[in-house]
Amino acid sequence: MAYYGLRPSEVASLQLSSIDWKAGTLRIEQRKTDAVLLLPLANRTLHLLRRYLMQGRPITDFPHLFLRVRSPIRPIKHYGVIKVFNYRTERSGLPLNGASSYALRHTFAMRLLRRGVGIKAIGDLLGHRSLEATSVYLRIDIDMLQPVALPVPRITTA
Repeated sequence: MAYYGLRPSEVASLQLSSIDWKAGTLRIEQRKTDAVLLLPLANRTLHLLRRYLMQGRPITDFPHLFLRVRSPIRPIKHYGVIKVFNYRTERSGLPLNGASSYALRHTFAMRLLRRGVGIKAIGDLLGHRSLEATSVYLRIDIDMLQPVALPVPRITTA
C-alpha cells in the first residue's frame, strides 16, 4: 500500500495470479474505475512476496494472495487490511495518532508529485476518474512552490 498507493480493497482482492514473476509486475483490478493497472514490482517487493508465500502464507487452495491467519483460514477482506494496518501502527512506537491506511495513498501521491510526475498520471495510478479526486490527495508543499515563484517587481519612486 505504501509503495504502490493501493486501496485496502485492492490489496484484499489480489490473487496469486496477480503477480507475473518473470515480468516482475503486479496486476491490479481497480474496482472504482473498472480499469486494470499493471505495476512494475521492485526487486525488494518480489523478494518479500516470495518470502511471504514460502514462510507466512498458510497452505490452502484459495487463489487469494493474502489470507486471514486465524481459523478459519479464508481470504482477507478490505476491513481486515485496515485492521492489520491499525494494529501495526499502534505497535510501531511512531507518533501516528489517527493515521489511517489511506494516509499511505496520500504519501504515495505526494512522493510522485515531488518527483515531477504529472497529476493525470498520479490520478491514473490511484484509479481516479477526475482531477478533483486526485487533488484531494495532493497538498500544497511550500518547498515545491518556492522555485517557481515569480519575483516581486521593484517599485521605483521618481
